[in-house]
Amino acid sequence: MRSFSRIQNRFQSETGFSNFFLNQFIRILAALILLAGLLAALPLSAAASGFRQSGSEIVVVIDPGHGGDNEGTKENGFCEKEMTLVTALALYERLSLYEGVTVYLTRADDTKLSLAQRAAFAKAVEADFLFSIHYNASENHELFGSEVWVPLEAPYNVYGYQFGCTLLPALREKGLFIRGVKARRNDKGTDYYGIIRESVALDIPAVIIEHCHVDEVRDYPYCDSPEKQQEFGYEDADAIARFLGLSSDSLGIDNSGGPEDPFLQEVYALDTGKVVASTLIDTTAPEICGVEHVSEDYEGLRATVQVTAADYDSPLMYYDYSLDGGTTYSPRQPWPGCDTLTGEYQDVFQVTLEIPEGVIPSIRIRAYNQYEATTESNILEGYGVFRRPQAIVSPGEPESAEAWGPAVNPDSPDPSASTEVHGWLGAHEETGQEEEDDQSLRMQDFLLVSLLAAAVLVALTLIIQILQSAGRRRKRYKRKR
Repeated sequence: MRSFSRIQNRFQSETGFSNFFLNQFIRILAALILLAGLLAALPLSAAASGFRQSGSEIVVVIDPGHGGDNEGTKENGFCEKEMTLVTALALYERLSLYEGVTVYLTRADDTKLSLAQRAAFAKAVEADFLFSIHYNASENHELFGSEVWVPLEAPYNVYGYQFGCTLLPALREKGLFIRGVKARRNDKGTDYYGIIRESVALDIPAVIIEHCHVDEVRDYPYCDSPEKQQEFGYEDADAIARFLGLSSDSLGIDNSGGPEDPFLQEVYALDTGKVVASTLIDTTAPEICGVEHVSEDYEGLRATVQVTAADYDSPLMYYDYSLDGGTTYSPRQPWPGCDTLTGEYQDVFQVTLEIPEGVIPSIRIRAYNQYEATTESNILEGYGVFRRPQAIVSPGEPESAEAWGPAVNPDSPDPSASTEVHGWLGAHEETGQEEEDDQSLRMQDFLLVSLLAAAVLVALTLIIQILQSAGRRRKRYKRKR
């Protein structure tokens, strides 16, 4: 035991200089670990999307859909291949005014290109992102609204989702209904849309922008002239610039600070190694859909009903109604409170339906989720004939409107007064709370930056002290020898 102690003391004496540096190395390593932790904790709010590489020149390819004998949709005098080219040329012109970006077009005239050729072109110019420009139509001419289609795979899925959440709010402000950011799978389990599939195979993020439906009366007024189609291109360009954090001195636009919208800050902070659940198809129909009586105005030919519905996997997007028990349905209507970006919708609402004169209605409601899956409600029966008071009364028929059905009670409580709004991505927050949370985030940012600066100062001081101490110890060690 004594022998071991002498050996240990001798070892410590002879290696004291080495132990000193070992201890200091450990201290420096601990400081660097702390510094790395602080850097990792800093939020992404000061940057643009996770896709953007700060300080690097970025290459964007704009792909006008269709071309040549591939004309795309043709409805109401519109030809999609011509519309996409008008929009793409305007997009190219405006995006080129931003600094730090090089822009290419897959076609600048009426040229036919395969989807593989478009993706190969993007690869040849070393594209960082491909944006495919389209307009929409539906088989039964009943859909309306704007949407962005994104890849199935991470990280391309998240990049597409980040862009879609940047563009679509601007189209909503324009007045368009928003159908959301979505991905679609084919029978083989890969991306349904060829331009996305071909691009991702070459490691190029790609999205499809479906601006609006040219065959639906609520949508085509937004695209019924070349000037309006150009406006879409300008809006696309500004959204791409916001997404990439690009600025333009000539336009007076500075996106270098990243998004101010707290929702977009959350979107841009997503883990790019995962897939955003809300982009994936919901294969199940809405779980709940019911309808009940509220009031009837037999002389005014109107009936008010209350609808209660819920879908726990995706937001409710449309509804339509039937007056004949479900045999025929009205045109689709936007679901009240629907926000396909946040997942919110109103699960209880009242609607007043116009009833044709002389009809005894059997009312049914149909709910559609974001992926068109539907659920029908129960059928409301028990109504009388809806008829105006000036209608001719045949012998044997009742002489008063009240005889055709129950009277309306104007003092009855309004069940919609306690209407609730809920979302499948999370609960709705009040505006004041959002502002308070935003201030809290800014304070957290300030504290983290302060801690980071303090850690850097401590590390620098520590390194200086180590170097000074090392010099002194080296001199003492040489004198002892």
